[in-house]
Amino acid sequence: MIIIDDIIEAVSDADFDVDYKGIITILKAAWTTFGIYNATMIWSNSESSLARPAVRLLSFNAILVVLITIYKLTREEIAPLFVLQCLGHYSNFLVFAALTGFGSHPKIKKGKRGDRRISLAIWTLHLLYAVVLVLGFLWAECAEGNVYPISFVMSDSLFLVSYVMLLYVKKRGFDINDLNDDDDDDTSKEDLELFEAQVAVFFSQQRILVIWHSVEMILGYVLLNQFFEEAVTCDENNDAWVFNFKAGKLFLLMHTFGVKQSLGVASKVFCKTVKKLEKKRRKEAKKKKE
Repeated sequence: MIIIDDIIEAVSDADFDVDYKGIITILKAAWTTFGIYNATMIWSNSESSLARPAVRLLSFNAILVVLITIYKLTREEIAPLFVLQCLGHYSNFLVFAALTGFGSHPKIKKGKRGDRRISLAIWTLHLLYAVVLVLGFLWAECAEGNVYPISFVMSDSLFLVSYVMLLYVKKRGFDINDLNDDDDDDTSKEDLELFEAQVAVFFSQQRILVIWHSVEMILGYVLLNQFFEEAVTCDENNDAWVFNFKAGKLFLLMHTFGVKQSLGVASKVFCKTVKKLEKKRRKEAKKKKE
């Protein structure tokens, strides 16, 4: 701490204009990206059919983390924030798409969509996200009397719809408690255990995000537009928000934090769940030896 204080004092004496908030933002992003890199390394050496999709998705999330950091260091315009939010939702959806297409469940045809219902749900959501991303970007403008663009409502609503659809697919396609006779071996049981753990973590995170993004919509579309019109206003170009009170700034932080929470789902599903399960299995094996 003494060394850091000396550096700060030296910079102050030299009359450098240092943005400490920006430095902290960059350091936090670097730490997050490093964590994603470690998770990627775990899967890059795996022979699992899920390895390649997991690495690609984690890499995609790392890029989004960098983009969020750049966004926080700029004017913080509305359209880029919408794009980041929508891509964060899409990243969540891709986690489930990877699990159902390449996961460790013994019934999954590796690399294929083995069930037409799953295939229809997955490709429908791909299309919907593409449409919402394009239209939402075009409509992401601030206007007097409508500070919160309809774009964010579209994005959050699609997230809620996708949650319901994915929950339906899970209940109809993968709630299987027992295996066939030909799958009754240790490897299949371990695969099933991993799949069920990953799906459980995924949906537990989705339930949290459902609450979070619902609050976002209520705050933005109802409270800001109808009751607290002076808290957040439009800038002269109508492409960015002006925060007149601290509550308005908190509103923006809710959105950026929500995006980060969405991007954290992949790491929890593909990294933390695997590590936790491996640790559990080592303890069980140790007990058996004793």
